[in-house]
Amino acid sequence: MAAAGTLTFWGVRGSILAPGLHTITFGGNTSCVSVDYDEHVIIFDAGSGLRQLGLALMAREKPPITGSLFLTHTHWDHIQGLPFFTPAFTPENRFVIYGEARPRYSLVELMEDQIQHPFFPVEMKDLFRAQIDFRELACGDTVELARQIRVTAFRLTHPNAALGYVLQLAEQRVAYVTDHEHACEQLSPTVLEAVRGVDILIHDAQYSRDELQQGKQGWGHSAWEDVVQLAQGAHVKQLFLFHHDPRGHR
Repeated sequence: MAAAGTLTFWGVRGSILAPGLHTITFGGNTSCVSVDYDEHVIIFDAGSGLRQLGLALMAREKPPITGSLFLTHTHWDHIQGLPFFTPAFTPENRFVIYGEARPRYSLVELMEDQIQHPFFPVEMKDLFRAQIDFRELACGDTVELARQIRVTAFRLTHPNAALGYVLQLAEQRVAYVTDHEHACEQLSPTVLEAVRGVDILIHDAQYSRDELQQGKQGWGHSAWEDVVQLAQGAHVKQLFLFHHDPRGHR
């Protein structure tokens, strides 16, 4: 992505952190991906990899740091890095956190419920000193971040629901698809259409077809064989298999 921006993987594991020598190649942190473009940092998911991203931002930038964080959903492995995101502690910094609206709880309420006693020693209102806005999205919404930068949300198949995103940077497109389950050997038409022709596809590939058939169907994750088939059928230019099994055999 040199022409349009810099893509960095800060966390690629699914479900739970997987530290250790057996995961050293791709790392053991949970989902977090960033794209730097001009003066913008666009972040997908706030898993434990968000901590390392925050340290990198603080090391290379002086306040104010501005960014947009898009949450696919609020399962623990996709939000557990938020309380450790050090740029959020500096008043001059500004971030907008996007996520799906829920029938019973607002996005900010969902975050506040996780970052409070007795689950965390400091409450979110006391922890986050930066200017942080929470904005809710619905499936199909498009957010214009700046000239030539926009993000579109689309539906994924995952327990309790999740969103995928397509990031448009000038003439390039990046699709972020995790967590999502294709029916075994049957590709999701919605995802196929959403990612058609993208320059980069980052897609959940937690299992193999054999593993799915051994009791993991309905868990909301894909087989890597189906993801490869999807990328070929959608004429994707570059595929990254993502959200690896925490056992670390990939």
